Amino acid sequence: MNIRFRSLSLGRRVGFATALEPPARRSLAFFVAGSVLLALASGCATYSERMLEVHAHVDRGDYESAIEDLNDLLGVDSADELPDSWKGDRPLAALERGVLLEAVEDFEASSRDLGAADEELEFLDLKTDAIGQIGRYIYSDSATTYRASPTERLALNGLNMANYLALGDLSGAAVESRRYTNMRDYLASIDLERTGTFGAYLSGFVFEHLGEGNRALRYYEEALEGGHLDSLVEPVGRLARLNPYRGPRIEALLGRAESEGVRLATSGSAPAVPEILAIFALGRVPHKVPERIPLGAAIGIAGHWLTGSAALLERSVFKVVVYPELVESPSLAREGRIEIDGNPIEVELVSHLGADIRREYELIRPRIIGAALSRMIARAAVAEGARAAGREAGGAGELVGLLAALATEGSLVALDRPDTRSWTFLPERIAVARTRVRPGRHRVGIRIPGVAESRSVPVDVPESGFVVLLITVPR
Repeated sequence: MNIRFRSLSLGRRVGFATALEPPARRSLAFFVAGSVLLALASGCATYSERMLEVHAHVDRGDYESAIEDLNDLLGVDSADELPDSWKGDRPLAALERGVLLEAVEDFEASSRDLGAADEELEFLDLKTDAIGQIGRYIYSDSATTYRASPTERLALNGLNMANYLALGDLSGAAVESRRYTNMRDYLASIDLERTGTFGAYLSGFVFEHLGEGNRALRYYEEALEGGHLDSLVEPVGRLARLNPYRGPRIEALLGRAESEGVRLATSGSAPAVPEILAIFALGRVPHKVPERIPLGAAIGIAGHWLTGSAALLERSVFKVVVYPELVESPSLAREGRIEIDGNPIEVELVSHLGADIRREYELIRPRIIGAALSRMIARAAVAEGARAAGREAGGAGELVGLLAALATEGSLVALDRPDTRSWTFLPERIAVARTRVRPGRHRVGIRIPGVAESRSVPVDVPESGFVVLLITVPR
């Protein structure tokens, strides 16, 4: 599609000096400028704008102040409360507060927030949502309850599973595992790529300690989709002795262990063993910002997702499209290190949620830009109607029609503020460290080099039990 966009010069195309006297000209000019400025100034601060101060607090490591700001967004007085009404941005604000409550190790309150948000969130179906629905969603004139993406929904259940494990609550973790599985299966049913292998890893851990070995192996098979994990060699080898399930990745892991001379248990029962599992939730995923792109480039990206006649845009004074673009977040916490009783333990990456969010966004980006262009075409059509009315009036009416068209189009386009909301504190990386230990007391040393954060944690591991440490650093 080859379209030439002509610039519009009012001074050259319309004789201002002869069409109207100066006072009338000034009045019309003020009318146009005022209409656009009124549209630009008509909205209150957006959710994304209100989150800027929250991000600033977190960047300084001041989680408590950030939580207080989120209390205001939720319309509550303290982090002990949930809102009476879940309108607008509140489910998303609950997700954000849930991560920060994890960061301050209030796992029970974090679990409450994430669970409540899960009940209220709408789901952004990237496979079946029509272009018009996406257009209504990505602009602020109709964006109400936040609609979570598939990656966010899967991660929500995984993070809440981690909360329950940190509390030592296997039953609660099993409920979150089932929710994770339901969402995973739904995504598979509409041919969307499954993400969030850390949810599968934690599910395997849960059912291993609940004594459901075959089920645990199925989850570990899924967790291995992202590649080999050394931390699964021992538990998979132990479970495989008494449970028949074998997937191709389980077979490959067992074969690799044998070829490398790794000794696996060969006799006896396979009870849960005392162990420590550390879960690192680090950094922040990419977030959305308003982005401008030239019309010609936008049409090329949108392709068949563009609806309406693009020819109408030739007469538009707006030569750029504004849409929500994904940009990297300044994540300083990129790796974690751990020692148990002075001995370093390997930390393995199990999910790169930042990459999942990016891949997911690239899938929908042409539709987002197509929706933005389609809305611009609708605005241009309204403006063209004003021009036509002016031409029919003749004389000075043509100028009045032109200026009215500019004011109309400018006001409508200015009101199209891209919805840049997203779950900004969703961790960019999920990593784990796991090792068997003798029952009893141990000291765990944890360091996050990127933010110069360290802590020493005493733990008491029960016989045939476990301790899970959840280290969340959204910086």
